[in-house]
Amino acid sequence: MALAVLAGAPALAIADSVTAKTYNRLTEAQDLMASNDVEGAVAKLEALLENVKADTLDQALTLQMLGYAEMSAERFDRAITHLKRSLALNKLPENVKYNVGYMVAQLHAAQGEFDDALAFAAEWFETLADPSPPQMMFMANIYAQTERYDQAVPYAERALAEADKPREAWHQLLTAAYFELGRHEQAATTLQRMLNVWPDKPGYWEQLASVYLVLEDEHRALATLRIAWLKRMLDKASSIRSMVQLAVARGVPEHAARMVEAAFEEGLLAADEANLDLLANAWVAAREYDPAIAAFTRLASLKASGAPLVRAANLHIEAGRWESAEQTLRDALDHGLDKPGNAWLLLAIACAEQEKFSEGFAALRKAGAFDDTRQQAARWRSYIADMRKQQEWQRSYGS
Repeated sequence: MALAVLAGAPALAIADSVTAKTYNRLTEAQDLMASNDVEGAVAKLEALLENVKADTLDQALTLQMLGYAEMSAERFDRAITHLKRSLALNKLPENVKYNVGYMVAQLHAAQGEFDDALAFAAEWFETLADPSPPQMMFMANIYAQTERYDQAVPYAERALAEADKPREAWHQLLTAAYFELGRHEQAATTLQRMLNVWPDKPGYWEQLASVYLVLEDEHRALATLRIAWLKRMLDKASSIRSMVQLAVARGVPEHAARMVEAAFEEGLLAADEANLDLLANAWVAAREYDPAIAAFTRLASLKASGAPLVRAANLHIEAGRWESAEQTLRDALDHGLDKPGNAWLLLAIACAEQEKFSEGFAALRKAGAFDDTRQQAARWRSYIADMRKQQEWQRSYGS
């Protein structure tokens, strides 16, 4: 940019009294910067600034180049100060003035001072007859950084529409702006476009599924995660868990359970308490009792608790497998339970169904010792007593 300013200086010298001495000193400073002697250029420009007349084009150009030199030295605060002083003189040609304003906006943005950046960028942008996509995205970014997302979106949409090739960061900014505005359908459309170009980015699959969940479209959310799974793009445990939970909710729990087991085998999910519980519940929902019982048994070993075994025993009871239920409940009680009353009650029922009435009554006495199962134990005592009488009658009088 400094080269462009100096190239126009001779004509300006006639039009607006820039002096030959100033022009020569600016050229020398420019040569020093070109040879990477930035500090030498700064020293020469600071000396020149002391000698140029105030409120002249000479002063404006000197301040402008001094700002560029300080920018090259990464002293951005000083650069901003000099460039603002140059603009304040109102001596620079229009095209140069707005380019300097753009530079000030970029410097403020680079330092995270987006409100200050916007003050200069908005005026600069208005001067552009045909702004380029990068220039439009510069405006979109500043508006987004100042949380003016509704103003950021039109710039980003136009930039993406006119760009010569897909720009990932631009799509990310637009998607984020849609999210912030609650425009989830448009966020989904943008993410779909992104996945067409960058299908190997797991995060985009996850984001798209999340948007569908927000839209309460579980079907599309699950379909998105399934496709990601098949493409081996799902590598986050939380995403796999989301997919499994969605599969259960959508009525395909067996598919969900098999995904968990596959994730265990491939090391994508740890076979920890939470994930084994997820697996067991998926098999329960699928009414596949044997794999569910196996999962609960693994979970009990991991937790060193009998609670999962009580759940496994319930499945045995539901299937009418009383002997297996009895043994599982005894194992559960051996493992230890926070509230053993229910396990003793179930054990009594399992024993009674096998006509082990003495053992059943013994289990009921245990269940009756706990507040949460005392009343149930009393009811079952009468029922089991009737079962025993019926058995005795059949043995005495049955055919």
